[in-house]
Amino acid sequence: MIQLENVTFTYKGSEEKGNLKNINLSIRQGEVLLLCGESGCGKTTLTRLINGLIPWYYEGELNGIVKVHGKEIKGQPLHILSRKIGSVFQNPRSQFFNVDTTSEIAFSCENQGLPESEIRERINQTVSLFQIENLVDRNIFHLSGGEKQKIACASVSAGEPEIFILDEPSSNLDVAAIEDLKHIISCWKSAGKTVIIAEHRLYYLMGLADRMIYMQNGEIRREWTTVDFLRLSQREVENLGLRPASLK
Repeated sequence: MIQLENVTFTYKGSEEKGNLKNINLSIRQGEVLLLCGESGCGKTTLTRLINGLIPWYYEGELNGIVKVHGKEIKGQPLHILSRKIGSVFQNPRSQFFNVDTTSEIAFSCENQGLPESEIRERINQTVSLFQIENLVDRNIFHLSGGEKQKIACASVSAGEPEIFILDEPSSNLDVAAIEDLKHIISCWKSAGKTVIIAEHRLYYLMGLADRMIYMQNGEIRREWTTVDFLRLSQREVENLGLRPASLK
């Protein structure tokens, strides 16, 4: 479904941090992929390649091929890509376009020009699936960080993309809100969606991720299934600069 071939990217006027070198990666349809590694290793840059923010938003020198469904990303405008790929960022406030929650959930559907009846149906389905009835018709600025993240996920999900990309989605959440986020990702996985998550917190994804990609200095250095990763010793995990796979 997603193919990166010999990809190298250097941000315009940047230092080494966040750049990518010699990336070769295939992501299967319906796979939940976890990108991990220390800050500055290139996780976020890799997500920007897949959702089209590179090269359309972030400038730099890009070499190699990035394809989704056999078509190169750089040949497709963002408004077309956004129908296939939904993104949830580290700070949900950065992606809101409305001040009330229901309008925000509807936004991606309205952006596609869907009929009002279908938009209302998708809102109802999304609210029910994510169990966020208590967040309907609320002022976004009165929500907690976890509630804002739920609305961001709901808005993207209502547009029904095939691929979801999340960049450190748990960074501002408490333990209870992370459990809710886990439920949302589980819903997407059950629906056969492809989910790519760049994260530092690993524990909540151990039962969801099919594969883990470890990045260092802009390169893919190691790859595990979650089963194989859980076999690593605590010392091995610490030496990789990663957080524990369990809160215990």
